[in-house]
Formats: sequence, structure tokens, C-alpha cells
Amino acid sequence: MRRPPEPRGEQTRLVEQSPWIVSEPDADPLTDTPVGVIHPAKRGGRVLDTPPAAGRLTISRRTIRVEKLARMVGTLRIRFTDIIGVGRSHRTINGTRVETVGVRHLDPPATVYTTEFSVWDDREHTLFTQFLRRYYRKQRRTIAAVDLSAAQLELLVTLYSAVGDIDIESILQKSTADITELFGPLREAGLISGGGIGSMLTGRGYMLVGERIDDDTL
Repeated sequence: MRRPPEPRGEQTRLVEQSPWIVSEPDADPLTDTPVGVIHPAKRGGRVLDTPPAAGRLTISRRTIRVEKLARMVGTLRIRFTDIIGVGRSHRTINGTRVETVGVRHLDPPATVYTTEFSVWDDREHTLFTQFLRRYYRKQRRTIAAVDLSAAQLELLVTLYSAVGDIDIESILQKSTADITELFGPLREAGLISGGGIGSMLTGRGYMLVGERIDDDTL
């Protein structure tokens, strides 16, 4: 199958054209696509002075993967399950002001980074942004439908606030058996990963706790 012709008048950010886009909704939308990346742009809420770098972006197996990234050894990988936020902004790259999409994500167990992407081809950048925002909206709908007991929410908040090794039993004043019983439904809902006391929040779990805390403080 041939790639369809480029729309007339389309402006791209590089002379190099990006590879064929797979348009089927269930397929991986981008493969080996030229991209500018700022990683990390933020650690937690702190803005970092990280310069942009060029790389090749692929979405595959529910993972954002950037290879051939200058100044970085190895491959940058962000699993969709670790994404906790998606937003738009603008950056000046190589003297040109371009739109970027910022992805907030967990670096397990609990570090939060923001990585900014600017796909060189405008059409593919829009596709990438829409793909991420669609996933993020789906996560938000899933979270809104989750019904938690007070004990389950307390456990999630404890994991959310954890720094280093913690004694969950002492904090919650519950036995190991009681805490273990709480883990099953939370794991089935995709809110935690791991096993037993060593469990940690997934991106979905982190988002849920953040939203419930915000709701309680309004």
C-alpha cells in the first residue's frame, strides 16, 4: 500500500518527511518518526533546563519509544500505564516556535517527570497529540467510575505519599492480612502493581488519588 500524497501547502518542521502513518484506529499510529524531545522538562513541579534533542519516535505495544536520542544512552520508554497527564505548550527549537505536547508520567516507583515532544511533521504531531489525549480521556472516564471504600482510598493515599520504604501496617494500624485483602480489588482495577506490601501505584492509581485529594480540598 502506498502512502497517500501530502496535502498541498502543508508545512513541516524538517525537510525530511516522516514515515508512513498507519491510520487504522487499533494500529500503532507512528513508527520511526522524527521528533524533538525535552526529557525531562520537569521533575515533579520543578522546571529543568534540559535542551531539546532529536530522536526517532515509535508507538508500539502501548509504549512511547524514542531511539537515536542525542545525549542519551539507550532508548527512552514511557509506558501508557505510567502516563498521568497530557497537555500542550510551545517551545522554540532551532529558532522556530513549535507546539509541543507535554506528557506527565511516573518513573516507578514514585518519581514524576514531564517529557515534552514535538513531532516534526505537523500532521503527525496532531495525530500523536490526539492519540495521547484519547488515551488520557479514557483513563479519566475509568477513574470516575471507580468506587472505593474508605480503607481502600486510605491505602492508596499512603502509597501516593510514600517516600522510600514505609511500614504500611504501622501507618494504617492494620494487620498484614487486612492490608493484603485490600490489594486484590485495587490490582484488578489497575490502580496498583506489584504484590503484597511491595505494591506501588500505577499511573491510573496516581491520577485517581490526585483527583480525590483535590476534590476533598475544594
